[in-house]
Amino acid sequence: MDGGIPKYVLFNEEEKKLADKHFAACKRGFIRIGEKKWTISYRYTEQGAAVYNSKPRPDDTWVVSYPRSDNLYLGLGTTLTLELVWLVINDMNFEEAKNRSLHYRFPFFELDILTGDYDDSVSNSSNKNLRLNPEFANKLPSPRFIKSHMPFELLPNLLDSDCKIVYVARNPKDMVVSLYYFLQVIKGVEYKGTFEEFCEYFMKDLTYYSPYWTHLKDAWAERHRSNLLFIFYEEILNDMSNTIKKVAKFFGKSYNEETISKLVDHLQIDNFRKNPMVNSASPNKNEEVRSEMFVRRGKVGGWKEIFTKELEEKFDAWIKENMKDTDLTFPIDLENEEK
Repeated sequence: MDGGIPKYVLFNEEEKKLADKHFAACKRGFIRIGEKKWTISYRYTEQGAAVYNSKPRPDDTWVVSYPRSDNLYLGLGTTLTLELVWLVINDMNFEEAKNRSLHYRFPFFELDILTGDYDDSVSNSSNKNLRLNPEFANKLPSPRFIKSHMPFELLPNLLDSDCKIVYVARNPKDMVVSLYYFLQVIKGVEYKGTFEEFCEYFMKDLTYYSPYWTHLKDAWAERHRSNLLFIFYEEILNDMSNTIKKVAKFFGKSYNEETISKLVDHLQIDNFRKNPMVNSASPNKNEEVRSEMFVRRGKVGGWKEIFTKELEEKFDAWIKENMKDTDLTFPIDLENEEK
């Protein structure tokens, strides 16, 4: 450990050149940190110790996912889960959910780490009303609801605590498409490059929170812990009612079919798009990022509309190689699911 965080290295010259070209807003660049070489912004070197010193509380609820399983700030897959989890735990308090932003109900643990090296105007507006960082999280009253995209290695020791954790996974094809579109429109990132280039970076572990497969497999390996619920985004869309029951059981709750149907309706994609409490970029109304990045389309199999045949073959080979050593299976056929 160095200064309270795992050892890290800067991107090499080739990696730095690519990052500077396509992610220039991250002024001090990226690092690879920890035993598993996670890619994250340099600012983590300054706030990582605060992350480690954070203490999980027994009544905490954490939702953890790779970004854009769906997003850098909030994504549909993650947002659906946040809203679902919050309502299940809070006795289906739809009234509060309709009048209080999800940003406040389920704050993003490391937002300040991500935005700190962007242009001052972006960093200031992002955090002026709600500075989301470990210090902020430590001051929250119990019970806390916290969202993070960090891998378990870079978080406080959640797994050995008494807190509850929900990990959300999404198939890599739809996830990379969603992440690509998202990073183009968020001010302060504004990815410049082709989708093919972005996929290459993703497969080379050059995007935020990579490597994707390690992130996923680490959580999958812990799925039998009593305080961890591992769910797939595709499960939520394909069988929302049973997913709600699964989440409710995990949190020791039980609801009748009428109440579950009401939550299913609340979480439908068309209703989500119209809900300003979840489909907004920031609790700060002056934030210059567009709301469509949060609830974009929500369907499974949309990757087929953008992948070329050549890219699909390359991506399939990458998936096959990375799934050789795991019993993890996605609830869809990655090659044959319908649009």
